[in-house]
Amino acid sequence: MSANQKLTLALAALEQQLETLKTLTDANEFMVTALKEQGEDLRQMEADAARDMLRGQARARFDAEDGTAPDAAVLAILEQSLGTGLGAQIIPLPIAATKQQA
Repeated sequence: MSANQKLTLALAALEQQLETLKTLTDANEFMVTALKEQGEDLRQMEADAARDMLRGQARARFDAEDGTAPDAAVLAILEQSLGTGLGAQIIPLPIAATKQQA
């Protein structure tokens, strides 16, 4: 494999990681904004109700067809995070997945 091919592959891998990071950043920004603007209301709600409300807001914003800022990747992360019972927390970077790709 030539040096040019290796560089092209490395740049493609870096681009993919940057896209993943942007997606995670957008999802975290959504959560931070929701907690900042609605934190008190969320704290007073049952966990399942709070997750349902946040999922609904995420769908309204990121749904590929009807969202105000369509982004299927961000919505998928938020659906996963809010659907697992983890609560409304900052979504951690998937360190293990990133290291495995490197």
